[in-house]
Amino acid sequence: MSQISSNTIRTHTPSDRLLDRLHGKASAPEFCLISIDDLLNNRATTSTEDLDSGRLNAWGNSFPAEELPAPGARIEIAGIPFAWARSHAEGDNVRCEGQVIEIPPGQYDWIYLLAASERRSENTLWAHYADGTADPLRLGVSDFLDGTPAFGELPAFSTERMHYPHHVQQGLPTTMWLSRVGMPRRGRATALRLPRCVALHVFALTLLTGIDVRLADGAAR
Repeated sequence: MSQISSNTIRTHTPSDRLLDRLHGKASAPEFCLISIDDLLNNRATTSTEDLDSGRLNAWGNSFPAEELPAPGARIEIAGIPFAWARSHAEGDNVRCEGQVIEIPPGQYDWIYLLAASERRSENTLWAHYADGTADPLRLGVSDFLDGTPAFGELPAFSTERMHYPHHVQQGLPTTMWLSRVGMPRRGRATALRLPRCVALHVFALTLLTGIDVRLADGAAR
């Protein structure tokens, strides 16, 4: 089991991180939309006006921005709500380097991510709990260019073209994936630690609390 290191820099409290809590009825789950805006450290979407800003991979490729949501948009993919990050000149996604994301303390069933990977990647995401324990959770994200769901994910966005630093390649589709990671522990989670894998990019994050967890916690009536 692991502890969050004492020298981790945090600029937001868990309540700041919560963008929206969509309450379910007694027979429905609850979604917590989590902000990653302060962690954006990579550009993976570009317009035709700034093609050379893309850093999705070592070749400077990027997703076409016009085929993706607008910055700050609220979207829904396969029934899961997300808050698309508010991009800026320096970043529109989190390139995974072991960042810690503090979350509203609670019991959760699933972590849902909108993510892309240069080549197929399989890494460890850590869930940290209020009692000091931490669980290693498997996160698999398929290749953004291959388009084959190696880990059973669903395609969140499929574009018709790919951007290069100096041109737009028509007819070369790309895929951003809807991935999910189960949280089996019945404990109160307080933070997530992203993998250390610069090939892995996270664009949005939502937590789901299932009805069974809410009943056990006395929250569903």
